[in-house]
Amino acid sequence: MNQKSTKSDYRWKILTDHIDSGAVGVEGPSNLDPDLNENRRLFKMYCDDKVLSYEGEIFGTFHGLEPLDDFGTANAGLIHIKMNDGPNGTFNWV
Repeated sequence: MNQKSTKSDYRWKILTDHIDSGAVGVEGPSNLDPDLNENRRLFKMYCDDKVLSYEGEIFGTFHGLEPLDDFGTANAGLIHIKMNDGPNGTFNWV
């Protein structure tokens, strides 16, 4: 049986790697839609000591924890994320 794969309703990309892990350009999730470009927000991921590790962008329909759940925790042990609120660019903890 040939099942059609379902594309995610969000996608994210790492833009800055503050821990030099080679993550710039990493995108997710694995079933991302590369044409998804609406509702862009910026995010910042932090370790448990709240040291900035990665910065990136996310598009689509999301709750805010997706980059952390998909990448940050498994790859770098990160547990905190901030998301900008859009128009004024203020970052808030999610």
